[in-house]
Amino acid sequence: MFQYVLRRGLWAIPTLLGVFTIIFLLTYLMPGDPVRAAMGEQYKRADPATIERVRDSLGLNDPWIVQYGRFLVKTATGDLGKSFVLDEQVTGIIGYRFPRTLQLMSAALVVAILIGIPSGILAARYQYTWIDHTLMLIALLGVAMPVFWQAVLAKIFLTQDTYGIALFPVAGYGGGSPLYLVLPALVLGTQLSATIARVMRSSLLEERRKDYSRTARSKGLGEPGVIFKHELRNAMIPVVTIIGLDIGYLLGGSVVTETVFNWPGLGRAVVTAISRRDAPVIIGTLVFGALLFVAVNIVVDIFYAVINPQIRYA
Repeated sequence: MFQYVLRRGLWAIPTLLGVFTIIFLLTYLMPGDPVRAAMGEQYKRADPATIERVRDSLGLNDPWIVQYGRFLVKTATGDLGKSFVLDEQVTGIIGYRFPRTLQLMSAALVVAILIGIPSGILAARYQYTWIDHTLMLIALLGVAMPVFWQAVLAKIFLTQDTYGIALFPVAGYGGGSPLYLVLPALVLGTQLSATIARVMRSSLLEERRKDYSRTARSKGLGEPGVIFKHELRNAMIPVVTIIGLDIGYLLGGSVVTETVFNWPGLGRAVVTAISRRDAPVIIGTLVFGALLFVAVNIVVDIFYAVINPQIRYA
């Protein structure tokens, strides 16, 4: 197992290098002046010589290839630089923001699993009935509806006293109160639950056509027993794959969700950094997200062996 993890890590290096290069180039080519962001109001009063000294101190006058090499060396040593605007280490910003993003992603993942897996099982169990058609129609709407539109609808119908159902706070963190987590987790999790439901249904229907499933039914085992004792474990493998791949979706969706609900996570930090042209924060958070995505996919591969003992890694 250790050798497999090591091989996967080595194989991921070229991919990560390509991602890091794209992130750096896009940030480097982004319009705007980082010095203006770094100096704030002082930029208007500063003389050209002062501005040039600040530019030199930030390394912005170096050729892009030099800046890129410096970025790779620092990233390899765990140094993601310092924010131009906040004058704080990017690792410190990530350390403060990521637990809140992880809190939101975990809650959204729980929502997605609790809704998606039972819906997929029910749709497969009652294939081609009104239950199946209704659940899949809802899942289709969930996949098609953008996250920001779900967030707007949730804020309109679940936070306004006009409708008599002001159940949750409209936005904010509330010092970590669970009430403030409910709406963003529902918005972020429901769209993922639609994908899980569709994959769960398809996977169960495929398992139903296999010989071991027909044998279990021929021996008189009831439908629930066949599903939960035999089919579900094999059917969960594609679902686990989708969940692992959708960690990237959760990271991307959290950008919109955190912005709409004013949630103090990494996504909102990236949006704020882009508006300020704060390159170290932009690059650092995106690099961290890429590393997290690779790590999650390795964990998902290992989890396959837990779900299905027949899977082994050399």
